[in-house]
Amino acid sequence: MERERILAFRHTVQQFIRSFGLLEQATTPCGFSMSLSQVFALQELEKETLTITELALRLQLERSSVSRLIDGLVNGGFVSRELNASNRREVILALTEKGERSVRAVRDQSVRFYESILGHMSEPERMMLFEGFQSFANALSEVRRS
Repeated sequence: MERERILAFRHTVQQFIRSFGLLEQATTPCGFSMSLSQVFALQELEKETLTITELALRLQLERSSVSRLIDGLVNGGFVSRELNASNRREVILALTEKGERSVRAVRDQSVRFYESILGHMSEPERMMLFEGFQSFANALSEVRRS
């Protein structure tokens, strides 16, 4: 692929990151007052209870970073920590009722946000975006794994 096209693509990705609000530390792109890492943690815990190690693997973050992240979520009342009865060295993380309400609110707010953006595109443009973005995400995952 030619260098100029790659640089133009890189510029577009950087513009997307800024416009989408991914550099914002305390607010999600849809405007929810929580960091993306916190939201991603809540979304993983919505599926099932996890240990910090399991959550770190799912989020692709260092265990120490997830531990600090969880401290904030526990202090905010979103997540509970309990010792694993079968392995007392492990701590099990679970959503609290407040965490469950928050993850639902983020989902609803993000759907409205995405609808507002996608509403500015035609159906063929949306389909091209979905397919292209999925291909790019798959290729990125493949590169990161190797």
